Amino acid sequence: MQTVADVMTSPAVTVGPHTTFKDAVRLMRSKRISGLPVVDGNGRVIGIVSETDLLNKVEKREPDTYLLESRRHRLDRARASALDVASAMTTEVVTVGPEFPIALAAREMHTRGIKRLPVVNSSGTLLGIVSRGDLLTVFLRTDRQLRADVKKALAEAQAKHGGRALTARVESGVVMLEGAFKEKSRCDATVRAITSIDGVIGVRSQMTYDRDDTLVGSLS
Repeated sequence: MQTVADVMTSPAVTVGPHTTFKDAVRLMRSKRISGLPVVDGNGRVIGIVSETDLLNKVEKREPDTYLLESRRHRLDRARASALDVASAMTTEVVTVGPEFPIALAAREMHTRGIKRLPVVNSSGTLLGIVSRGDLLTVFLRTDRQLRADVKKALAEAQAKHGGRALTARVESGVVMLEGAFKEKSRCDATVRAITSIDGVIGVRSQMTYDRDDTLVGSLS
């Protein structure tokens, strides 16, 4: 299973809390990135500043709209008056360790609606940063690389679930499976194992089973 350490950008482009607003914008444009980890003097992550945070400076609002503004709008207005990174950054930062699995990192980003995750060690020191684009590189694994992982998974299924004549072909990241099992549950478990391999785009199974043991009331 690949981890964020396998795909993260390291070293990450960072700024300090006293980096000026203009310098942060220049850095984002020159590096073509949409977010920057903010670190203290010891390299520990204390925040993150994104284009969204900085765009509050661009947005102009009518004075009357401040009368009934929400907490979120008050926060946006405070960031709009920012002169440096410290007053514009988000301080509630979701970080992960270098051994965090890619699949879980993708789920974390999707669930929280974030575009990047700083990768830190046990002391909170920044090691790198992983973005949505970085996670997608897992699908660039070659068929040869996938085939080796699939072969290993099938060998484990043979030993654990008693599969018969298990074979697989890999074409453009899609795995075609053939073989047989005594029970449907063991067949399904093998398909799930192959599907969970990093870089596998899909699984087409032609595997068969002798008995459907997943039906309610079936005998084990």
